[in-house]
Formats: sequence, structure tokens, C-alpha cells
Amino acid sequence: MLALLDQAVASGGNFAMGVLLARWLGLEAFGQYSLLWMGVLFLLSLHQAYITQPLLTLVPGKQGAERAGYFTSLTALQFTLSASISILALLAFLGLKAFGFHAGWLPWLPMTGLLAATYLLHDFFRKFCFAKGQPSLALLLDGTVFGLMLAGLATLYWLKVLELTTALWAMVAAYFSGNLLGHWATGHRFRLDFRQFQQTAREHYHTSVWLLGTSLVQWFSGNYFLVAAAGSLGAVAVGALRMAQNMVGLCHVLFLAMENIVPVEAARQFLSDGEGGMFRYLRRAGIWVGIPVVGLLLSLTAASPWLIGWLYGADYQPFAYLVAAYSAVYLLGYLATLLRFALRAMQFTLPIFVGYSASATASLAVAYPLVRLWGITGTMAGLFGAQLLILGVYAFFILKKHRTVPDPRLSPSHPLPK
Repeated sequence: MLALLDQAVASGGNFAMGVLLARWLGLEAFGQYSLLWMGVLFLLSLHQAYITQPLLTLVPGKQGAERAGYFTSLTALQFTLSASISILALLAFLGLKAFGFHAGWLPWLPMTGLLAATYLLHDFFRKFCFAKGQPSLALLLDGTVFGLMLAGLATLYWLKVLELTTALWAMVAAYFSGNLLGHWATGHRFRLDFRQFQQTAREHYHTSVWLLGTSLVQWFSGNYFLVAAAGSLGAVAVGALRMAQNMVGLCHVLFLAMENIVPVEAARQFLSDGEGGMFRYLRRAGIWVGIPVVGLLLSLTAASPWLIGWLYGADYQPFAYLVAAYSAVYLLGYLATLLRFALRAMQFTLPIFVGYSASATASLAVAYPLVRLWGITGTMAGLFGAQLLILGVYAFFILKKHRTVPDPRLSPSHPLPK
């Protein structure tokens, strides 16, 4: 229950942040913020693959002194990575500037590095709390961070000094304060045992090597069209796209709730009743969760002109049609999620990597031509096509392997295909 409450706080906080930044900064500045945040999310995808996903996998196998040493060395590794991100961003800025490089995003590089460093540290402490079985601490950290962040933005707006730079400093200050609390609350102090540090770094690398590749192609498959839109159409277009995505992103609460329940039960059904039982369960679960998902998407689409005007302001209302377009993309994503649960239950994960790789390759190949030819419409068509390609790859592999996946009820010792 506390885990779900924490997710509600995190999702609600992110949604409120998106609304306030979009409304108070204006369309162009919000687009610039969205581009900076895409860089943070890129680093987050790598961070989750190397740090937090292996953390949740490795902790159950460690006990006693080994477990305590692992937590301490992993905390040191996380601090090292966060500091490195901030330092490298500053060095890259100074080096590029010294060589006469004058891109519009260059002055924002040090701030983006600092924001990423503090945000990734916060994400680490959240997952650290869940790994230790302390969801109440995760809830405290998220409540503190988003409370400080929203209060800081509101204060800056009231003082009439809110702009992109001050908004980013308010976010960094909130994450920094939350990280101080997280470091104190988790009860670990920074102690460096170099041998244990090396062992933990190697262990995480061996666990995450394929996850890192998957994270890279997954990020490109979902975000490269936004990069192309920024390069061809400018920050205003990115701000409009992010606004629509933020609205439809309310579905993430349902998706995350499904992630906590459906994969485990799908795997149990596969082990007890075979492939047929698993797909019958996924069909039922897909309908029961799909009804509120479709209902929410239709409601957001129908009410988007009014909702956008109320939440974001009149400047965003001409882009209300993007909510319908993103709703179609999210519906394909929902169907792909159900097939991904099936693949994971069968321990047949190769198609997941192939699907993201195919989508990323196609995005890299056609993003700029599509955006230059058709603008925002081309961007949405590309995002829709990328999701459709992933869905098609999953369906193809499932149909192809339908008669070759062994029934675990008949041959429980038979290894499942990888």
C-alpha cells in the first residue's frame, strides 16, 4: 500500500511540476526545459540499467555482513557516478567553449549535469529504500522533494523572478535537500573499501551489460523523434509535444499498478497452466485494465481543449489535437506492454531487445525526413510507427514460437528458450 502511495506522490508531483512549469515559464521556455530534461532522462535510463535494476535483483541473495558491505560500497559507487556526471558536464562545457563551439544548448550543459547528478542520486535513494523493505522512507523522500520543489517554484513565481535558470536551481536545491535526508535516513555513511567497491562495480556490470544496451535502444526508440522536432521545429514544438505527453502520462499510474501485479501472475499461470492459461489470464487482465485506460484516454481527448486552457493557458490550446495523437500512441504501448509481460513470463526476452532495436533503427533513419516534411504531424506519425513496429515484432516472435515453447507442466526440467 505504501509503495502505491509513493508512486502516486511521485506521479502526481511530476504531473504538477509539468503543469506549473508549462504555465509559468511559457511555451518556448518550457520547450527548452523539456529538451534539457530529455538529457536527464537519457542518463536515468543508463543509471537504472547499471545501478537500480541490478540492486533490486542482487539484494535478495545477500545476507548479513555481505549485505551491509554491498549497501555501503554501492552507495559509494552511486556518489562517485553522480559526482562524475556533474564534473564531466562542466569539463565538456569548458572544453567545447575553448574550441569555439557555440551551440544554443552549450550554456545549459553544466546545469543539466548538476540536475542529472542530484536527480539520479534521489532515484538511487528511493530504490535503496525499497530494496531494504522500507517504503515509508521512500514516501518521505518523495514527499520532501516534491513539496520543496513546488513550494520553491511558487515562491519564485510570487516574487516575479521565475525563469528557466531559477526554476532549475529550485529543482537542484530540492533534490539536494532530499538527498541529504536520504543519506541520513538510510543509515549508511560514506566509507570506501576499495576492494569491495571494485567487486560491486564488476558485479553490477556483469548483471547490467545487456540491460544497458536495451536501455539505449529503448530511449532512442521513444525520444529521437522529439530530438528531431527540436532540431527542425524549435523549442516551441517540443514544449507543445511535452504538454500533450504530460497530460496523457496520467495513464502511467495504471501502467505502473499493472506492472506490480500482472507479470507475477502471468508467470504463475504459465508455470501452472502452460501457455494457454497464461494468455487467457493476460486477455482477462488486459480487458479489465484496458477499460479504465481507454476510458481515461477518451476522456482526456474529449476534454483536451478545456483542460489545456484551464491547466496550461490559452497559448497551448491550439495544440489540443496532440492529446488525441498521443492517446493513440499510448494505446499501442499498452498492447505492447501486455505482450512484453507474456515474453517475460516465458523467459523469452530476445524479442524485447529486437523490438526496441528495430524501433530505434527506424527512428534514426526516418525521424528527420518525417519531421522536415510534415512537422509536428510527422513527429506523431513517427512515434505511432515506432510503437507499431515494437508491437509487430513481439507478435511475430510469439506466433513463431507458439508451437515450440515447451509446456512446463509436461517437462518442468526442460530449459525455456532465451
